Amino acid sequence: MIQKLTVINLKANSTIAQSKGDVFVLKTCQRTLIAGIGEAPFLHLRENALNEDVITDIFEGKNAYAFLLETICGLKSEVLAEYEVVGQFKEAYQEFLKIPERHSHIMMIIEKLFQDNKKIRTDHLTGIGQLTYAGIARKLIHTAVNDGDVLVLGSGTLAEDLIKLLKKKHNVFIAARNNERVLELTATYGLQSLPWNESALYTKFPFIVNTIGAEEVLFDENFFSHFFKHKFSPTLPQQMKLFIDLGSPSVIKTKLTEKDGVLRLEDIFRQSAKLNIEKMEKVNRAKNMIALLAEKREKPTLSSTPFDWEELQLAYSL
Repeated sequence: MIQKLTVINLKANSTIAQSKGDVFVLKTCQRTLIAGIGEAPFLHLRENALNEDVITDIFEGKNAYAFLLETICGLKSEVLAEYEVVGQFKEAYQEFLKIPERHSHIMMIIEKLFQDNKKIRTDHLTGIGQLTYAGIARKLIHTAVNDGDVLVLGSGTLAEDLIKLLKKKHNVFIAARNNERVLELTATYGLQSLPWNESALYTKFPFIVNTIGAEEVLFDENFFSHFFKHKFSPTLPQQMKLFIDLGSPSVIKTKLTEKDGVLRLEDIFRQSAKLNIEKMEKVNRAKNMIALLAEKREKPTLSSTPFDWEELQLAYSL
């Protein structure tokens, strides 16, 4: 069933077109990958005028499926077993489903990935779900102080994950470009919103977590100068202010570092590495199971229909 599956893993932020009917493209902050049947991924590369020097790995057959499954389980991420990648897979797959001429075989493979991801996480990765960008951001904020208002910038899957985690102990505010999505999140979680691009209003917050990634600078040295000068509490030390940037590409430009209260993705990765050491036994068991599942998916099935596995559940219903 996956004998002809080909996956090309590209360098992060490689410029390439979105999915089309015969290829599924996933873009994350750590990788860009193209999945398809046979030569289709290579044709997609050539159509985008990309050279082979952007390729980091090529996988075929069961190895390709195992790579995709390890990726969606978060085992290829800097933040081990993080959940954000599942949301990224779902969003990319929903876009793929909008393509009229989408390849049913690719649909079948991605659907199976979602099912196998659930099994691997439930059976082998329970207890390390907190090792996500959102979970580590919450841990860093709670290390500084147990309460205080938090401003979340952005309205995507990662922003929503942050809201769910932070609203238990904090008053959470949101600001983002997508007004419709902001209204949805404020209604669902009882948040207050701030106007987008009114950065002067943002400096009053003790904690800001940015989830927006873009090829532009949104927060520069001038912003951070005002952010750290703003006296938000007479009882809370100024050094407790934090700006955590989870966006990729980064939208901040400042010389300030972690010791100054500005954390970037690489700082989050370092925090994750400290937490991951004790989790490796579970991860190794998960990888062994992934190899077994890939062997299983490689075996042809008896049915002649493209949907011959057990009843499929589309990603948007998961």
